[in-house]
Amino acid sequence: MKTKLLALAVAAAVSFSANAAVEDSWSFGAKAGWAHAFDHNNLELSDKNGYDLGLNGEYNFADWFALGADYDYKNGFKADDVKIHTNTVDMYGRFALPLDTNGSDIFFKVGPAYTWYDADGETYKKLGAIVGVGAQWAVNDSFAVRAGYDYLYKGYKENGDRADFGNLYLGAQFTFGAPAPVAPVAAPVEQKTVRVTEKHNLAAGLLFPFDGSKLSAEGKQAIADVVTSSKDLQNTEFAVYGYTDRIGSDAYNQTLSQKRADSVTTELQVQGVNTVTASEGRGKADPVTGNKCDSVKGRQAVIDCLAPDRRVEIVVTGDTTKVEQQ
Repeated sequence: MKTKLLALAVAAAVSFSANAAVEDSWSFGAKAGWAHAFDHNNLELSDKNGYDLGLNGEYNFADWFALGADYDYKNGFKADDVKIHTNTVDMYGRFALPLDTNGSDIFFKVGPAYTWYDADGETYKKLGAIVGVGAQWAVNDSFAVRAGYDYLYKGYKENGDRADFGNLYLGAQFTFGAPAPVAPVAAPVEQKTVRVTEKHNLAAGLLFPFDGSKLSAEGKQAIADVVTSSKDLQNTEFAVYGYTDRIGSDAYNQTLSQKRADSVTTELQVQGVNTVTASEGRGKADPVTGNKCDSVKGRQAVIDCLAPDRRVEIVVTGDTTKVEQQ
């Protein structure tokens, strides 16, 4: 009973080591678990249950095949009052069914085994074989948990008596040396310079008093915002166009729109812009309200309806870089 408890405790405690069959990689593992002796030819073992501790190393030639070597220590068995413990070294081929690219798999292993054991103060040596099945879950590409069952043929043989051993184990694997994943080659990009145009419509009611051309504080700030928005452009050029509504004579509206355009141009220069290519008053040309105010009655109502026509347009042209994927 004590032996069984020890085996379970050791099995529960082991949870380190590493991963699976990642191609062209090495792995190292540790395991622990419960062992059972199969009595043949009337060996008459009085205690057939014990525990197993082991280490292994493997080289993964592919995700489905590896060559490995094990060392196992088994203890806790008795034949009457004679205590038996074994040491086994085996080499094996590991054949796997991969479950993912990290190294999770289901596997079968087989190979020769060499066992030496102590019984009643004497050491014996035997050649046998190992077979096993198991499964491995890769937590990531360098760490995995492994569980399996191994059967050791001729783990004990003397004077016609023979015992084989089976052990159920839990372990873990650590994988290292796998080739680093090849980073995808980014498609080449081409930077292309293109000429773009930005149009800013500033309401006359924001820039000037009604029927006036002197810039307000809010108007100066609006112009500063236009200048700031063009900072990402290169080789910029500014054109300024003033417009009025249709109320009043053509001559008056032309003069007022020119004064407003010039006021905005002067403020642009104050803001550091020295590439104003046009400062032009266009009077009541190009109304944006169309004919929607034709049916409006009352002077103030008409003035309010025509407000969108009273404006200054700042047209900014400049170069920007456009990235194109090849």
